[in-house]
Amino acid sequence: MERWDRVGRCAGYGAALAVSPYLLIKVSWVVGSLLGVAPIGKGFSLAGWVLLNIVTIGMAGIGIALALALVRPWGMRIPGWPVAFCAWTGAGFLVSILPYAVLSTVLDAAHGGGGEQ
Repeated sequence: MERWDRVGRCAGYGAALAVSPYLLIKVSWVVGSLLGVAPIGKGFSLAGWVLLNIVTIGMAGIGIALALALVRPWGMRIPGWPVAFCAWTGAGFLVSILPYAVLSTVLDAAHGGGGEQ
């Protein structure tokens, strides 16, 4: 196996591993909310909270599957268009949220930081 193949394989497994805690946290939030143990997010009903988290569970699962598909032999059997669609959609979500996060941090620091009053 060539060096760059190993690097790419490690990156794919690393990406899947990095998203796994997020997936587990979201699953625990849904289960906890349904059991009445975990608090529901401010401004959400139980159904809205569970639905939002189920959607993000699906997105995390697709992200893990995409990362593994790029490094495992079974990924070669997947047509290119679903892989490209998932990659572009995920990148679109990240690109749109990153400037908001930076701007929010800068504005919060400009107003004294802390966030809570």
